[in-house]
Amino acid sequence: MENFEYTSPEKYKHQVDIWYRTYNISREKLNLFHDFLVSLYELIDETYMGNDIMIDENDQINHFNWCWNKLISNFSKEKIFFKPKGECYEYLWNFFLEAYYLTKLENKPVKIIEYFYKLFDFNYIKTTSELDMVTEFYKLLDQNLKK
Repeated sequence: MENFEYTSPEKYKHQVDIWYRTYNISREKLNLFHDFLVSLYELIDETYMGNDIMIDENDQINHFNWCWNKLISNFSKEKIFFKPKGECYEYLWNFFLEAYYLTKLENKPVKIIEYFYKLFDFNYIKTTSELDMVTEFYKLLDQNLKK
């Protein structure tokens, strides 16, 4: 995976700025969506009941649903409204199933926070595929945000 072709940090920053403008990505919303995803991860991780209880996918989706609904409620208290279901919910359920629940069951380290940091930190030099992922998360969450 190659980074953008650049000879200096300024050129890279310029290319990323063009990328963000091309896909209508605002820094404010990007920060909001990062907060949303990190908050979801932290809620899932803090309330995870252990591998002996969370072995069944039904228990995992019930746990995810509880965390998702609590997060939507928490954001609505701040007057930031997300739709409770839809494509974003489905995408994030599948993401967390693979990257969190199944990883936990295999006793492997969960690296979601590091992943989100790399994707959403403006100073981290991203590969094109990482920028694609930022754009995908952004579009999903932007569509899920009630306007």
